[in-house]
Amino acid sequence: MKKYIFFMFLISSLSFGQTEDRIGCTKHLAISAKMNFEDDLKNNHITIYLRGGIVSVIKDADLLFQKKYDVNYHDSGCVAMGEFDYYKMYNHLVFAYLSKKFGEDWKKELNTNAFGI
Repeated sequence: MKKYIFFMFLISSLSFGQTEDRIGCTKHLAISAKMNFEDDLKNNHITIYLRGGIVSVIKDADLLFQKKYDVNYHDSGCVAMGEFDYYKMYNHLVFAYLSKKFGEDWKKELNTNAFGI
């Protein structure tokens, strides 16, 4: 019995718990956001992710914005989307793209519920 307890102690001291590697996680999210943005840009399907709610946050002015800048808003509604950092990183890539292509005026028309602003 003592050998069994010693063996369990030895195994437990050598094992690693599941800890969140925030730096690795953030790096993975950044790479995923960049790859997805590049694919979306190539396929002409750029999306700006919005923090939703019970009521849709997309208004008539947002429909004009989507058409004018050739992007789509995605309102998740009352369903909480996981990985807020991912959507913020993706949106930042979209924002940089819009600034490069259209200057800074588009920011005045952006839906204020967009992740990352």
